[in-house]
Amino acid sequence: MKKYIDPTVQQLSLPMKMSRFFALLATVVVLAQIVFLANDIDGICYNDGCAVVDSLTTVAPIYFNIGGLIFFQTIFWGIWLARKERKRLRFVNTVLLAGLAAEGVLVAYQHFVAEIFCSYCLIVFSFVVLLNLLAGIRQIFVGSVVFASVLTGFAALQFGGVGASPLKNIDSGTYAVQRGTDQQGRYLFFSSTCRYCEEVIASLEGQQNCTVRFNPIDEISSFALEEAEKQESYKPSINRELLKYFEFDQVPVLLVVSSSGFEVITGGNLIQQHMDQYCTVSAGESFTPDAVEGLSSGRAETSFSDFLPPLDESCTIDTDCEEESETVPQN
Repeated sequence: MKKYIDPTVQQLSLPMKMSRFFALLATVVVLAQIVFLANDIDGICYNDGCAVVDSLTTVAPIYFNIGGLIFFQTIFWGIWLARKERKRLRFVNTVLLAGLAAEGVLVAYQHFVAEIFCSYCLIVFSFVVLLNLLAGIRQIFVGSVVFASVLTGFAALQFGGVGASPLKNIDSGTYAVQRGTDQQGRYLFFSSTCRYCEEVIASLEGQQNCTVRFNPIDEISSFALEEAEKQESYKPSINRELLKYFEFDQVPVLLVVSSSGFEVITGGNLIQQHMDQYCTVSAGESFTPDAVEGLSSGRAETSFSDFLPPLDESCTIDTDCEEESETVPQN
């Protein structure tokens, strides 16, 4: 008996078959990420960028992934339904352009604002780009224009509120607080991979005179000071943005805030000297910093770093300098 073949149903071309395959593969990757996040597992990520980017969003990462799952499934089934009517591919191509535009926003934000890339985000971005490439020459051209337009728009913008104090949201970046009798605002910016930061933090154990807020630039999994009060939530991105605002690319940095202004102390050695001088005084005494003139709010005309001594005992923000400790000569 001859098998009946519906003449309205066409065979999928090779690019369409490949598109369905990669859409299905992307679905599996995103679904795996959703399962990881739902079970409080770190998920698919190969650098610290994922945690930084996640901290920049107002929506939980799992919802972004659910959106990605819907996107890739729409492409998968859209191509399948296009067998009967190729005009349906227009809908698929439109969805692909929308996905490329959304990825353009995320990639641009990581580059221009966060200044660090999320490895998992780049994997998803690669799938979206590949699916657009498989959709044909016209799709490649239109997609390139859309993506370039998003990048150009971001490059032309300066992020941050006009006239807003750079210290406005600094408390939202605090991971832990060590309470002391002196309520002077002291913020220690540090990273989990900076050995000089670890030395400064360790030196503060048992100190009860100064109140110190600890503001990390990355996610913290462990902390040396058990007596410090952990905050319910914190955003490392705020601390990175603040250091960027003041044109610092190294930690540790101690920011001392007063009613008249603020001063900055950089380098492990100088920070420990400050703590020894002002945080080991008798209870009840306090320290009022000599604020840098003209810097009580906003940005000074001269680069803020011009007022500071050369950095010593510091680690570059995006470098793990923990491994170098064995090679540093001891005095």
